[in-house]
Amino acid sequence: EYVKQAKGYAEDCRIVLRNIRQDANKAIDKLEVPEDDAKNGQEEVQELINKYNKVVDERFKEKETELMTV
Repeated sequence: EYVKQAKGYAEDCRIVLRNIRQDANKAIDKLEVPEDDAKNGQEEVQELINKYNKVVDERFKEKETELMTV
């Protein structure tokens, strides 16, 4: 039961990260910068999103292991 709840929280975090990425990419698109700079900005945003997605996955796996051993 608790594992399902933790999995739901992890998915909620991933959804929030996706929304942040979309908002950041829209903000970058609105800027009047050269296309290369915009692409670099979007790549940096994606790298950060990937980093935090890994953090969410790691924390979920830790919590899942903790809950399963109890």
